[in-house]
Amino acid sequence: MGLGVIVRDEDGFVLGGYGCSKDMTFNSEWAEMAIEEGVSLTKSLNLKKVQFESDNANIVNKINRRDQDITFLGEHAHDIYEKLKSFENAVVTWAPRSSNKLPDFICKFVLSNNCIWNFDVNYPKGIHDLVILEAIDES
Repeated sequence: MGLGVIVRDEDGFVLGGYGCSKDMTFNSEWAEMAIEEGVSLTKSLNLKKVQFESDNANIVNKINRRDQDITFLGEHAHDIYEKLKSFENAVVTWAPRSSNKLPDFICKFVLSNNCIWNFDVNYPKGIHDLVILEAIDES
């Protein structure tokens, strides 16, 4: 399964991203992994205010309601929440799958090229084109 993460600043500008392939089949497991990779990436970029988006409502709810879940996934969500406390402001929100074009592109790229892919604000043309299309769609 491919894993794609993008990092945006508080204005929505794409600052970087990460992609890799993982040997996972459980949807919630890879969604949690994506958020964890996003936390690591935002820490490496020294960001203080962050927003994480996932198209997996189950994981978003588990992280945001961490005190109400005693399952294994709930415990893992609590661990992610503890990592989020290191930021000045961190929000985890749900985003529809249709708006996740960049992470989807990253997933497909790392799967087809069997690689790990890190990029910063000097992102490649494929990412740039999607960022521009996304900005046009939002206006």
